[in-house]
Amino acid sequence: MRNPITRHRLTEIWNGTALPSGTALALAGAMSLLAYVLFAVLPLFIPGGDWTHFPPYMALPQGGFDLSDYYLLYSFICINALFLFGFYFFGLRIAARDVPDHNDQKYVDAGVRSTGGGWLSDRSTRLIFGFAVLFHIVMLLTPFLLSTDIFDYIRHGRIFAIYGENPLVVPATFFPQDPFFSLGGWVGTGSVYGPVHVYVAAALSIIAGDGFAANFLIFKSFFIGMNLVNLVLIGVIARRLWPGLEKKAMLFYGWNPLILFMVAANAHNDILMLTLVLAGILCLLSGRVMLGVLALTLGTLVKFIALPILVVYVALVVKKQRGVGRRLLMGGVSAAVVLGTTIVSYLPLWEGSDTFTYLTTVGMKTNFTVPSLLRDVAAGHLRFALSSTIVELTLAGLLAGYMVWHAIGVKNVDGFLSAAAGLAFLTPLALFWFQPWYLTLALGLVALRPWRFMYRAALVFSFSVMFFDSFWWHTPVSMDIQKPLRAFVVFGPPIAILFVLKARKVIPAAWRRMMAWSLEGEKSVAAVVREVSDPSLKRVALEISALFAAAAVPMSLIVSTSPQLRALANLVAVKLQLITHL
Repeated sequence: MRNPITRHRLTEIWNGTALPSGTALALAGAMSLLAYVLFAVLPLFIPGGDWTHFPPYMALPQGGFDLSDYYLLYSFICINALFLFGFYFFGLRIAARDVPDHNDQKYVDAGVRSTGGGWLSDRSTRLIFGFAVLFHIVMLLTPFLLSTDIFDYIRHGRIFAIYGENPLVVPATFFPQDPFFSLGGWVGTGSVYGPVHVYVAAALSIIAGDGFAANFLIFKSFFIGMNLVNLVLIGVIARRLWPGLEKKAMLFYGWNPLILFMVAANAHNDILMLTLVLAGILCLLSGRVMLGVLALTLGTLVKFIALPILVVYVALVVKKQRGVGRRLLMGGVSAAVVLGTTIVSYLPLWEGSDTFTYLTTVGMKTNFTVPSLLRDVAAGHLRFALSSTIVELTLAGLLAGYMVWHAIGVKNVDGFLSAAAGLAFLTPLALFWFQPWYLTLALGLVALRPWRFMYRAALVFSFSVMFFDSFWWHTPVSMDIQKPLRAFVVFGPPIAILFVLKARKVIPAAWRRMMAWSLEGEKSVAAVVREVSDPSLKRVALEISALFAAAAVPMSLIVSTSPQLRALANLVAVKLQLITHL
């Protein structure tokens, strides 16, 4: 029999009530720091590692590994990640203790709620930020890469700045003499990012020159530094929205193992996109709405998955104006800022329709995603091109409908943050091609609302996608089995938890509304219970028709699967035909 005292004590420890907040956060941060350091020194113990460059790097999966070394390596990474997520969730529970109840009142626009002090005004917040900085420093120093995109960025910058060519249409294969030609992948593909990415990469390439270590460290330093800027922006914005929220928001993003392992350590440009989106939100809170439009436009020109958020942002800017004339003016100015910035950014790189050739080609490649599974299923009955078009248009239509629905309904900052988080979360799910770092934008925005459905789904997604590349490439399973299994393991848990949470909220509310309507359409169920009147004949007829329609579905299934009943139904149908022809 379990000791109830021990069980109660463990519950107190997990809930964070057994220790002061500062002590508990310090413990969680110190243990997480140890795990990140172990991850950073892991390359020193990998047999057969690439030591031809300084610093050495190892991009996984590595084909030269012995199979036993491969499984040992990934076992360590997975155990390390499980350990980190445990302390990450523990830290979130501690940080949540000091967050005011968000049900007391709704978000309001900027300037209404008093901020009362800076975003680093107490010890717990300083601990959260301090440990996040230490984690990022460790990720900067580690030579261990789980992605080689940083070398693609270096080549994009060098193609534009050193060779004077357009990286959107000219791939690295035209420059085999370049010292970075053999590093990483995608040498035969031009840049699939926006022009702002090209200009930033070119500037960093000019600073770094030809040295491997210089480029490696400068690119990593820039993106890790920008991720710390993101953490500051999240703290400032969360403090503006709700004093006390900054602790949980900063810990949610700054301590997230997926962000640190997959995004910061590998220096992905999603970091820069998020920086510009967060800057746009801060401009909105400060009343500088046109500067916010510019910031979100630049974020979209880094990576295009921010475009739906820009559309909803402009819709909010227009709706906040009073009068039709004022709204038309702000809409026109916003459109001018978006179009003008886009045109000016693309002018040095414009090659007509060829500018987007590689973007559309890479986007059509099949990856281990839910859309690719749907496309493969449809391809079993239709031509591949047709099935691809159907799935693509269907998902694009659903995403566009979701965007338009939010653009029409957005009224304030709360509505915009809800829409932005939902769009950033759902956009990667609608893509044929998915990588773990595509969640950066969603996690940065969900951090500003760390209690909603998207928050829980984002936590589950962070955990499931962390093992996106684990054990798959050398498993003794055929690709036909591996592909759906991998997609369900990665995407199944977050989709399921989001569906369950939404259903728990929507179904009871819909049931109450239906009952109120059925009992003469009172405004509340309580009022209906107090005084129930006879329903009108119209409502009775509608409900009886609905019952008959609902009963017809299972009855038709029973009839169609029973030879005797099917014969009887055919006999009745023949009799009716004879009667009608008389």
